[in-house]
Amino acid sequence: MTISMDSITEAVVRRTILFLRDEVQIKTKNHNIQYMEEKRMELTYLTSIITVGSTPPVYIMFSYEQQLIEKIFEAYTEGLDIHPEEKYEYIEETAGDILNIVVGNITPELQQDEKNEKTIISLSTPIVFSKADSIAKSKTLKFSVSCLRTVHGNMTIFCVGPNELF
Repeated sequence: MTISMDSITEAVVRRTILFLRDEVQIKTKNHNIQYMEEKRMELTYLTSIITVGSTPPVYIMFSYEQQLIEKIFEAYTEGLDIHPEEKYEYIEETAGDILNIVVGNITPELQQDEKNEKTIISLSTPIVFSKADSIAKSKTLKFSVSCLRTVHGNMTIFCVGPNELF
């Protein structure tokens, strides 16, 4: 994959904003994109991560505040009969599904190389984890951070990749 992290980050943020608006009727009030040199990524209530490509891999992470992922879950599962004891499991699945859908929808943009030829992009299965405060990264990686602000809470998008993609 030879696309820049700028392009990846912009595509992920754009597609996430559209998903929130169109699929769960949540409008983003504002967002910003920053490129960070810090060694730790600060996480919130629930975080999903997916690996894009293999050489070099890029990691895309969505970290949700509790109020926002619960609101998304309610909208995403409207009309389904969910037993209360299964709610948290389904909230985790929702977090993974959203990441998978967003990244899956941007793969056509990631498949074009500088010679305008298509390349195959692999995606891992999303992994979801909770109650993590932060993740440390190595010196060979950089990351971009975009915080999407909504009336229901915030969502942080991390795009992590090797220094040469920035």
